[in-house]
Amino acid sequence: MKITKWLMPLGMISAFFYFLHVFLGQLLWKEYNPITTDISSLTADGAPNANLLRVFTLIYGVTFLIFTIGMILRTWKENHLVTRIGYILFFVMAVTTVIGYNLFPLTGDKKEMNFQNMMHIIVTVVVVFTTILSTFIIAFGYLRKDKQKILGRICLFTAFLITIFGATNPIGMGMELNILGLSERLVIYTLQLFVFFLSSLYTFDTKLVRK
Repeated sequence: MKITKWLMPLGMISAFFYFLHVFLGQLLWKEYNPITTDISSLTADGAPNANLLRVFTLIYGVTFLIFTIGMILRTWKENHLVTRIGYILFFVMAVTTVIGYNLFPLTGDKKEMNFQNMMHIIVTVVVVFTTILSTFIIAFGYLRKDKQKILGRICLFTAFLITIFGATNPIGMGMELNILGLSERLVIYTLQLFVFFLSSLYTFDTKLVRK
């Protein structure tokens, strides 16, 4: 489908704007500590420059969402049902990310377990679960069904990385290491680099995606 040719680069664009909002937010907020403080605090209600950064996260969200739709369309005829299911679940993750975090940003005092902060946490749990599950299914689809071994191994490696890094969040909190910002970045940066990687592969139609 010709439309997918125009949708594939949006993954790279979305990753760019995600990193832009993070690094710009850290630069503008002098007291912000990326090791101890989560990324969502940059766009929390009352945070410095939150309105500016939300413009970038909006662009990120829209482009990421459309990219995942493009991946479903691209793989619908080219890949096995398992791979397509993986990308449908990846789309569910994108929808949860875009809608959930925009509806329920953190409030100024994130330690207060009000309704908004509680829903933000629930959204995060759903995003983490669907991210891990979808990447494993995509990896299985490429490896076992589509016989695209190299791409499948890369996806599988990414799935394991996200799972391992994701486990550092509750471990760090349980041990009171105060590294929430670092552990969260390990997960999210891995995901963003994965999206950028997939987008570049399908944008330039490399050998890895040809059957």
